[in-house]
Amino acid sequence: MLQKILLHLGTEINISMIKHTLDFAEKCGAELTVLNVFENPKNSVLDYFNKQGKDLKKYILDGHNANLQEVLAEEKIDQNRLKFSVRWGKDFIECIKSVNEEKFDLVICPPTGHDKKPDSTAMHLLRKCPCPVWVHHGHLWRGAIRILAAVGPFDDTPGNAALNTNILKIAAELNRVLGGKLHVMHCWKGYLEGVTANPYFSETEVEKYMDYEKNSSEEAFENLFASVQFAKKPRKVIMHGDPGTLIPEYAVEKMMDIVVMGSVARSGIAGLLIGNTAEKIAGSLTESLLAIKPAGFVSPVK
Repeated sequence: MLQKILLHLGTEINISMIKHTLDFAEKCGAELTVLNVFENPKNSVLDYFNKQGKDLKKYILDGHNANLQEVLAEEKIDQNRLKFSVRWGKDFIECIKSVNEEKFDLVICPPTGHDKKPDSTAMHLLRKCPCPVWVHHGHLWRGAIRILAAVGPFDDTPGNAALNTNILKIAAELNRVLGGKLHVMHCWKGYLEGVTANPYFSETEVEKYMDYEKNSSEEAFENLFASVQFAKKPRKVIMHGDPGTLIPEYAVEKMMDIVVMGSVARSGIAGLLIGNTAEKIAGSLTESLLAIKPAGFVSPVK
């Protein structure tokens, strides 16, 4: 399924992330490219060094390459196993440009924040990158990996069914490659839950309506499972309530390592914002997060 993976490291040489991601890419049979992005110096800074006969950008690149060669040699990593790319500009913009130009299937990046939550660069990628984005903590691939796939809602929104299927397929493939344990979770809510507490709805009507919503969600959940093949049978979890609250709570309670979910643009502005629920979950998770865009998503970054 995965053929080309991009590991975005900003200005860092994170050898642990490189080793882990290379191992994952080779298990997938995918090609790995490591991307570093350096901010362009201001013209005044370039002029200052030029007057001293020094090419600042060349100095930065030479220093970076020397450090890279040193750590690769120390770790005995054959450079023929992966590619390296350096770009100048704004980190997330250059990463997305790389995806558009090279047609990468997956972007992996570290959270970099001290609290392990996605930092501003990761959030920009989650919102605007056209391919799936994995905000990854480097402790994975050792021991029993627990993967949580969050699916739903099951409504008639265009592309929603395809997105749910894709979430499940990618989670199943990830589980196969990592040899983990997959949990699939759906949180359902009744459309009229906030409206039913008024005199126009009797208690019996409310109960019948909630039973209808529950049964409809369970049926759609089972139909989704029937559309995907699993190497190992996953654990099914269906809960009533707010997914923005229940998904992070479940992830913590069950010690999930990775949460796989969809990120859908809201407010009719394609590519600028992920959905309210996805944004809430992404901002509260300390687990690794793999976010998937719906088919036809268009990034605002060209």
